[in-house]
Amino acid sequence: MPRKVASRIEISSKQEEILKEYSKSRTLGENLRSRSEIILLAFSGKSNNAIEKSMQITGKKVTKWRNRYSIKQEEINRIEIESPQKLRSKIKEVLSDEPRAGVTPKFKSEQVAAIIALACEAPESRNLPFTHWSPSLLRLEAIKLGIVIDISERQVGRFLKSSRVKAASEPLLAES
Repeated sequence: MPRKVASRIEISSKQEEILKEYSKSRTLGENLRSRSEIILLAFSGKSNNAIEKSMQITGKKVTKWRNRYSIKQEEINRIEIESPQKLRSKIKEVLSDEPRAGVTPKFKSEQVAAIIALACEAPESRNLPFTHWSPSLLRLEAIKLGIVIDISERQVGRFLKSSRVKAASEPLLAES
């Protein structure tokens, strides 16, 4: 079976400077440091196998980041010419993980807002025999009103906690 040819990496002196800085940084994440090093080694002419052995990582990882940088190389070069101040952030973006989909929210924002609005009402206004809401009582009332089909007490508590008014970081006093 024929071997695949590794993507060719050509970087400018400014890109090399940024990648070297990233590869030696103590404040950036390990992923960004190792990915920068992969690109620098690829630029120096090392094969994927040599990079894999010297960095003690998988060939799949070397191939992935070498290919990604190679694909984005034209865009990086264009940004370096048109907007040099954006070059650093573009390189970081190319070497960063792509966003992951995650789980779709179970509750719509309208449902959350309705539960919070319900919590703001006095239970007496709904002719209920208690004076304060608890997460379990809010849960039961939200289900009864058809706001949600089902919800845990804990989730109601999380909604209420996240909706709390945050204190100002600076004192807000009126000037005389």
